[in-house]
This record gives sequence, C-alpha cells and structure tokens, in this order.
Amino acid sequence: MQKIIVVFLFGFLFVATPSIAQTDTIPADFCISKEEFQLYELINEYRKSFALPPISLSKSLSYVAIAHARDLASYYNPDSVCNMHSWSNKGRWTPICFPSQQSRKNNVRLKAKEIIGYPAEAYEITYWSNVEKMPRQILSFLRDKKVSADMLLNRNEWKSSAWKAIGVGIEEGYAVVWLGKVVDYEVSTPVCGSQIKVLNDAAPDYKLAQVIQVKNPNQSIYYITIASFNDRKDAINAVKSYKEMGYPKTVLLEVENKIRVAVDYYTDKSEADNALKKYAQKFKGAWILTI
Repeated sequence: MQKIIVVFLFGFLFVATPSIAQTDTIPADFCISKEEFQLYELINEYRKSFALPPISLSKSLSYVAIAHARDLASYYNPDSVCNMHSWSNKGRWTPICFPSQQSRKNNVRLKAKEIIGYPAEAYEITYWSNVEKMPRQILSFLRDKKVSADMLLNRNEWKSSAWKAIGVGIEEGYAVVWLGKVVDYEVSTPVCGSQIKVLNDAAPDYKLAQVIQVKNPNQSIYYITIASFNDRKDAINAVKSYKEMGYPKTVLLEVENKIRVAVDYYTDKSEADNALKKYAQKFKGAWILTI
C-alpha cells in the first residue's frame, strides 16, 4: 500500500477573543508516552543544530495535543472537506470543521485555552501517515517540509515568535505538535512507564515546588548524578544552567528527602557505566544513582 503523509499548518490571526467553555483539569495520572518524549527531545535537538534555544515542554499543551491526536485517530475522515485542524463532536470542546467553520467565536488557535485554560493562542502542526512511524521519522518529515520547518525554527512569518511552550501527541499514525508564546504554569510533565518528570524550566521559580521522581518497581533507571543540594531552588537553577550548557536531559531528583541533579540517565546499566566514565572527566565526583 502506498504510504500517504499529510501535514497542515495554519497561519492566520483573529484578534478578537471569544467566550470560552469551561476548561478541563489535567488528570493526576496524566503522562506523555516515551515516543512523545522522544519527539519533544528531537525537536529541541533540531533547534539546537540551528543555534536556537530549547522550548520548554508544556504539560497543558501536551494534554491538548494528545487529546487531538486521539480525536483524529478515532473520528477524523480524510475524505471530508475538513482538514486535520478540525475537532469532532465527541469531546469536551466545541466541534469545528476547519477551515470552513473557523471564526472569531470558534477559533482553532484558542482550542488550548478552551480545553485546558492555556492563557493565549497556540499554534498547531499536524501529521499523518498510514504507516505508523517512529519519532525520528516524524521529525524527518516535518523538517523536510518548509511550512513546518519554518515554524519549528522561527523562520519567515514565525521569525518574531519566541516559543515558550511546546506540547506533543502521537496516536495511531497521527502526530500533533502545539506551540505557544506564553509560559505554561504547570511544573513538570511525567513520562509514562518511567521515573522521568520533565521540568518546565520556563515556569516562574515560585511555581517549581515539587519535581519528584516516582519509583517504578518494574524498571530501574541509572542517573548520572553530579550534585546534591539542600535548597530546591538552587537545584532548579542548576538544572536550567546545565541545560543551557548543552545537557538537555538534565533532571532534578528528589528521593528520600534528598535533592540531586543528574545530567543524563539510562535504562541499561552497562550503558550508564560507560557514560559515567565520560561524564566523570567533566564532573568530578559524578556517580550513578539507581532508582
């Protein structure tokens, strides 16, 4: 069967703000998949190759992206006149056939505000393949299309946009990316089936109160740990600094009332041991913390 891949992007603006329906609350057990986390990291690696800063992962925009990816996978009809920015009538949102029903009162750029209360417009990239693809292949496609590459790299019409938040969702061949210019106040985003919580280092420090790694008894993760802290705020600032220095996987760990910072992590012990040799040359006293 011939592979079919489609991407849509919209670039218009409505200045009026419509009345917004009651928003959802993100469930306590919400998390992004490992594939979604990988796509997020790949997007930031792509930006880094163009000397652009990373975009902070947004729990709110990821919630919206995943909701839309699932809605598309379940209800979208590719033969209809509605494109993939459309939303069905099967969820807690105002349905819309895009672009024919786009209006000031029903604006797809305000879906994140309608659904989860994100405080501004947000911008969406959508992707589909009839053959499910891995994150690296999804990024490769988005990178090769000028319209999506410009958006991810802040080029041309997006040159003045400073992305402060990004959300990702993947479901049954669909991939959705949301980008926003306003900081998300959600503190961190958990990765399903792991102990990883991705720190939203764009959020104000006073909101960064509890970045806690939860023990998963079914799998150990080996953290290349470089420092311990008595003060959480100092640890948060250290995470920001190391990410800016080129260590995008830096995380804050809080286990048994001890606060630590790790610059990398692995699920394979031998890989962690080999990595430790490399990191120990840069960080004296680095050690592996197994959780």
